[in-house]
Amino acid sequence: MKSIARFALFLLPPLLLLGAGCTRAHYKKSADTDVYKIIQQKQEKLFGEAQPFTIERTPTDRISKLPRAFQPLPGTEPPEGQSPEGEPPALLSLNEAVLLAIENSRDYQSNKEALYLNALSLTLERHQWQPLLSGSMSGKYQKAGSDEAWAADSQFGVSQIFASGASLGISLGTNLLHFITGDPRDVALSALTATLTQPLWRGAGALVAEENFVQAERNVVYQIRSFLRYHKTFLVSVASSYYQVLELRAVVGNEWSNYQQLIGARERTEMMAQAGRLAEFQVDQARQNELSARDSWVHAVQQYRQSLDSFKITLALPTDSNVDVDAEELPRLQERGILHPEIAEDAAVRQALARRLDLVTARDQVDDARREVEVAANGLGADINLVASMAAPSDATRPTYFRFNNAAYSAGLDVNLPLDRVAERNTFRSALITLNSQQRSADLQGDQVKQQVRQDWRTLQEAKESYEIQRNSVVLAQRRVDSTTLLLQAGRAETRDLLDSQSSLLQAQNALVNALVNHTVARLDLWRDMETLGVTDQGDLKEDNRVAANSRTP
Repeated sequence: MKSIARFALFLLPPLLLLGAGCTRAHYKKSADTDVYKIIQQKQEKLFGEAQPFTIERTPTDRISKLPRAFQPLPGTEPPEGQSPEGEPPALLSLNEAVLLAIENSRDYQSNKEALYLNALSLTLERHQWQPLLSGSMSGKYQKAGSDEAWAADSQFGVSQIFASGASLGISLGTNLLHFITGDPRDVALSALTATLTQPLWRGAGALVAEENFVQAERNVVYQIRSFLRYHKTFLVSVASSYYQVLELRAVVGNEWSNYQQLIGARERTEMMAQAGRLAEFQVDQARQNELSARDSWVHAVQQYRQSLDSFKITLALPTDSNVDVDAEELPRLQERGILHPEIAEDAAVRQALARRLDLVTARDQVDDARREVEVAANGLGADINLVASMAAPSDATRPTYFRFNNAAYSAGLDVNLPLDRVAERNTFRSALITLNSQQRSADLQGDQVKQQVRQDWRTLQEAKESYEIQRNSVVLAQRRVDSTTLLLQAGRAETRDLLDSQSSLLQAQNALVNALVNHTVARLDLWRDMETLGVTDQGDLKEDNRVAANSRTP
């Protein structure tokens, strides 16, 4: 029994350590702590500040906190004296729509997780450069003939790699043997060993030894830049979709107003025909345009509802969610008018070339390719390693007392001649080609940024001109409708003239709303592609001091 107890005492500490292993929750929290710290540090180094980041999706009942009100589309109001049925829809402002999209979007979550996983890979690379502990043990019962014994072995060690390419390993091995039969005695032997390996050619130096670590660090930076670019692009796309829904709501209103105007025109022509002042075919023209106007209104209503459903999908909401865009957003936008930045095309391009995160990454990747060439060139050399080792046994009766005077020491060179380097040759040549390819890719990226910003700038100028034209067109079209109505009543115009003027007014009204929305979206596109679009923690798109901030040459 004493032998079993002694054997158990030998195994008990590591077994207790194993049994007290960390829980799943601990490992998850540990990984999150390391990853979030890396992302925060990288953001602060890149941008001077860090935005909150987490991949945990915390459900929020944001919709229940939104204001609710009935916003029936023009022409779909309940009969006078009756209240709308059901619960009023929750009204989405642009800011609330953006926050909902960030919280719910599946694609947005996938991009956040991609950043997390990239930083998670870096935690392992960093871990490899810390002292690494290892431990193993085994225990068994042995019987040979009439001899019985308990045997246990343990091996504990620590290893460390260095920037020079060197590696150091220290291990402590212990063998315990307790004889049950025969001569009852214990035999315990330990051995302390250390081995240092320093490459002198192939694999030597920080450039080669730290390449994977350096690349992992830079990959996280690239992923942070990529996520920020995606973040801005995503928010602009949500804003664009939001404004397009508002535009279609305005079209419904314009179509309904046009339909009502044509009803009135038809009634006037019928009265004038009954009085013998107009031919019957002109009444038919008015009736036909009235029917066409109603059909256009019905189509506009369906388009709006379909676009609203599509927008709900963009926000990752069910299409039957009782939400609607806030109809007051468009009047506020119309009252403000266009906000046109006075920035020259060349200045916009220069700022984009200096600030675009994807372009900065493309240039950094050229440096990565240059390093890869040097690393591959190092692989062409011979393996020449300086190896030093030491092994010190313990006293037979005292396993923790090491006899360094009887230790074995060795030092020497291990050489592997570069007689077969076809694989390394191919790697080196591929690295040279990759460098040239990466340089061309960076040049192409720069040209594409120039083209993109120039196109954004021209689109914005076109949208400005279109807005001014359509605003004047609405005034002229309304004046034409008024004058044609008077001329028709005086018998100096035909019904077709009035119908044409009413159609022109409708087209101008729809075109004006379209021009306003196009200019707003084009402006956001320009800020995004110049890398000057700011985003607050609450999801607001910042355009403060846009003229001053974007008129300077970097």
